[in-house]
Amino acid sequence: MIYLNNAATTWPKPEVVYAIFDKSFREMDSPMRSASGAVHGDLMTECRKTITSFLGISDPTRLVLAPGCTYALNLAIFGLDWKSGDVAIISGLEHHSVSRPIRKLAIERGIRFEVAPYEPGHPIDLDFVERILRKGRVRLVACTMASNVTGDVFPVADVVELAHQYNTLCLVDAAQAAGLLDVHAEELGADLLAFAGHKGLFGPPGVGGLYVAPGLDLKTLAEGGTGGDSGQHGMAHKVPSTYEVGTHNLPAIAGLAAGVKWIQKTGLKRIRAHERKLAGQFITGISEIPGVTVYGTDDLDQRTGNVSITMDGTSPKELAAWLAREHQVTTRAGYHCAPLSHETIGTLPGDGTVRFSFGYFNTSEEVTRVVRHMVEAPRAVSA
Repeated sequence: MIYLNNAATTWPKPEVVYAIFDKSFREMDSPMRSASGAVHGDLMTECRKTITSFLGISDPTRLVLAPGCTYALNLAIFGLDWKSGDVAIISGLEHHSVSRPIRKLAIERGIRFEVAPYEPGHPIDLDFVERILRKGRVRLVACTMASNVTGDVFPVADVVELAHQYNTLCLVDAAQAAGLLDVHAEELGADLLAFAGHKGLFGPPGVGGLYVAPGLDLKTLAEGGTGGDSGQHGMAHKVPSTYEVGTHNLPAIAGLAAGVKWIQKTGLKRIRAHERKLAGQFITGISEIPGVTVYGTDDLDQRTGNVSITMDGTSPKELAAWLAREHQVTTRAGYHCAPLSHETIGTLPGDGTVRFSFGYFNTSEEVTRVVRHMVEAPRAVSA
């Protein structure tokens, strides 16, 4: 099998991640919830420090470990004190994890949201963002760091700076960036930054996180036991424990920390260069196939390893199914949990795209084979 769905979940994982996950799962009980809690508390502290150091977070207590990036983004959005008439600004390439909570607030809390225009090479219209900010009442600017559909890399530092000029909070979705791009939360100045463990950080599923800037308090999204305030009825309102209710997923957290250490050893630049090379090879190889449209910027330095395409005469699902059935190539077809992105690039209404997302463990030889299959596809899929 040639696995080209790394934007959903990277696979395979580095062997050390499998080993640490297995060891943690077999040998360790509930962290901070047992007589051995001190030992496992030390492991939690070590893992938290590893992750925060990599993401440029100086105070490890400002990292909330979550069941995933979706939960983290929901906590960030619903945790703010929204009032009717408040405004949110989002980009046109946001994932459901941002757009659905914002739409829910519009329906239930009477907020308004504005979608910033997009064009390849200019993924967010900063002039538009500033015009909306200038009008006032903007509570939040939410922006992905890299699109899960087109691969476009966003100028998030400029977005954060612009939001702060108007005393507005900025939420950065680094699900597609952490582990591939240089993500330094404090240098970036983000008020809130969410990330996924199972994508570019090479961790297991079931873990992600949210950076919460000092001085920013959020409402809880869920409440329950923390292990540290068991003698009182209410929550203690301490960061991060207030937002990490229930039993920690220690095997996944340990696996995530192992993935981060593997990235540090391998080198972020090396990983980025490899994925950039594969995406460029693929785009060049399919660019002359009649009827193929590639979405996103032409500048390889400003895109990730995600390449979304359509092919005239066949639906994305038919093409993806043919690649899987006849050639054991795993891609992803459809809307990628981001219909807003497909409305923005013009593939909804329509059937979406086929996304080829390249990862560090893919090879140039695999790309050559997939390009060869794609050359064959216009005749074979419709046959």
